[in-house]
Order: sequence, then structure tokens, then C-alpha cells
Amino acid sequence: MYSNKKDNFQQDLLKIEIAKADLLKQEVDDSQFTVFDHATVQIVDQYKDAVEIETFRDAIKRVFELAGLNYELEKSQWWIKHHQQQDKRD
Repeated sequence: MYSNKKDNFQQDLLKIEIAKADLLKQEVDDSQFTVFDHATVQIVDQYKDAVEIETFRDAIKRVFELAGLNYELEKSQWWIKHHQQQDKRD
């Protein structure tokens, strides 16, 4: 459990830092950015999306847990059915 709390804490810190960077990005004239600055903005945006998706999945796992369901088992079963349906279409 400690690891999970530590990971959540680090994710929260990352979200704060990303939010700060987003605010600063808005205050700077776009023409002042270097090519590398633009590349890092894209990298941060991709990472931000990954963090948000991970947070979403964690929330869904918690809902499953509260409902008495095993998220990983349900996900595995869903993918098996999905692939079977895809195979039938092909």
C-alpha cells in the first residue's frame, strides 16, 4: 500500500508541475519558443495525457473494487470476447 500512496503522491506532484508549466506556456509569446521548447511541450502534453489516463484507470479500478469485481479479471475477459468477435468478422 505504501508504494501506491507514494505513486499517487508523485502523480499529484506531476499534475501540479504540469499545470504550472501550462500556465507559464500561456504567458509566453509563442514566437519566443525554440524548436526544442515546442518539442518539450509536445512531450509534456503526451505525458500529461498518460498521467490522466492512468488516474482514470485507477478510479475505475476502485469502482470495480467497491462493486466487488476484479478489474484485471474483467478486463482480461472483455479482451478475450473482443478478440473473438474480431476474429469472426475477419
